[in-house]
Amino acid sequence: MTRSLGKMSAHPLMDWRDQAKESVDQDVQAFLQLGEAIATRWIQTQKGVMLLQMVPGDITSGAIYVLDRIRQVWYMLSFEACECEFTREKFDRAYCEYKLFHYVDQPGLLLNPALVGQA
Repeated sequence: MTRSLGKMSAHPLMDWRDQAKESVDQDVQAFLQLGEAIATRWIQTQKGVMLLQMVPGDITSGAIYVLDRIRQVWYMLSFEACECEFTREKFDRAYCEYKLFHYVDQPGLLLNPALVGQA
């Protein structure tokens, strides 16, 4: 099945263990402050958090990040046909088309590159 944004991949971005806060809300806010960004989409489960992070005022500046709450690692999701130019609408389409909820619910899937994009 060919997907509209091509192959998806996940890239470990940073180990968060040394920066982990008391709550997931604080973790997300601290992460957003690193990029002086806002979260325009925020999906959270017991094991993971997914964000569409954007620069305020730039509707095409979005990038998708996943926090594996168990391993305390942030990942960036990328797509062959879309280089960090996610709008809210493009995120919503990718969320459904690529079944991104699986990676929030089971972020350990991001550890196996062969499975990324197959969920």
